[in-house]
Amino acid sequence: MAKGDQRHRHHVKSARVAATLLAGSGTLAEITDRYYAYLKALGFLRMGERLGQKRMKTVIGLLKATVDQGWVSLEGGRYALTPGGRKEVEARLSELGETGALLRRSLQPQTVSKVTLGVHLGLAALKLPAGILSGSVALINDAADTLLDAISSLVVYAGIRFDRERGANVTLVLLMLATGGFTLYEALRRFFIPSELTIDWFAFLAAILSAPICAMLWAYQRYVGLHSGVMALITQSVDSRNHVIISGGVIAGLVAAYLEFPLLDTVVGLAIALLILKSALELAVETIRSFGEEEIDLSRFELGIAAQYEQFRGAQLRDWMLYQVEKQGVDSRSELIDRARQAIDFNNIAAARAIGLGQQSTRTNERIERSLSELKENGWLTGEGRLAVTSSGKQRLNQWA
Repeated sequence: MAKGDQRHRHHVKSARVAATLLAGSGTLAEITDRYYAYLKALGFLRMGERLGQKRMKTVIGLLKATVDQGWVSLEGGRYALTPGGRKEVEARLSELGETGALLRRSLQPQTVSKVTLGVHLGLAALKLPAGILSGSVALINDAADTLLDAISSLVVYAGIRFDRERGANVTLVLLMLATGGFTLYEALRRFFIPSELTIDWFAFLAAILSAPICAMLWAYQRYVGLHSGVMALITQSVDSRNHVIISGGVIAGLVAAYLEFPLLDTVVGLAIALLILKSALELAVETIRSFGEEEIDLSRFELGIAAQYEQFRGAQLRDWMLYQVEKQGVDSRSELIDRARQAIDFNNIAAARAIGLGQQSTRTNERIERSLSELKENGWLTGEGRLAVTSSGKQRLNQWA
């Protein structure tokens, strides 16, 4: 690593450790805990606890640098920001605020619709000529679906823009049904009237590029759709997921056609049509339910990795709370809740607040209360006025330590 890069990284870390003093002066132990607080807020409480104990020397070096730079003063064993240090830290947080504003704009439903439109137009421009030139029914069907997805993006944008999200979702489902019907007809026609395929690198390139692009688009649409409650984006994410599966099938069909077994391409085209129709019918059922004022259960659309992450965070929080009671002597319910809130709330981290992560702290209390209940239900923690770890809780804690 170049010396200039090393100096820049050290300068950034020094600013980070100085930023911990925006909340007030602190001892070395308090600053070290604040410095690694972002790990705890992200759910890595065990790692945050261990690093806070093991890397105090790192923080000492950074604090020495901030003192030498005139950002921090040391008096009576406590560190505090100087006026110049506060100015430096606030300037850096202002830069983070601009980055955070850009990030928040990228997570707006209207922005997702614009990105989806651009991606689908680009993919359609790649896949449609590749499908026509090669004669691959699977690739043509995929391209036709992608082109309609571009049109649906305009519908979704208009629905969000003019507060007609339900109407946009109905239009999307109808477009998916129409696309599925058309691709099914085309696949059946090619089944009875086969045509010669001309497979080249262009067809393979179109199919191969489509998979990772659609996978990223699927995750983007699903995340924003779930967090904003916009069903139309979730509907689009289902279609993007289908494109990932479809791309694999198209590649298999192209390989088979290249090996002079073109029937597989037609079979893949038929499978694509059935997959589109299946997804459209499932979403149609959800849409009909919404018209009956039945609230759509968005939890079944949760990303698998997101659910696993939430389970991980819950397990880490429960074990950390056991650790606080058993090893840190916290026997009061209110004190344990206060410590947990201090540990996992992004609002306690200046950089996180600047980016906008503090807005995600609304579920903090709910997460803490749920963890407390689960500790007692599992028989790991007992007591109301005074808390105590049970023998089975100590066994559980030994696994965490």
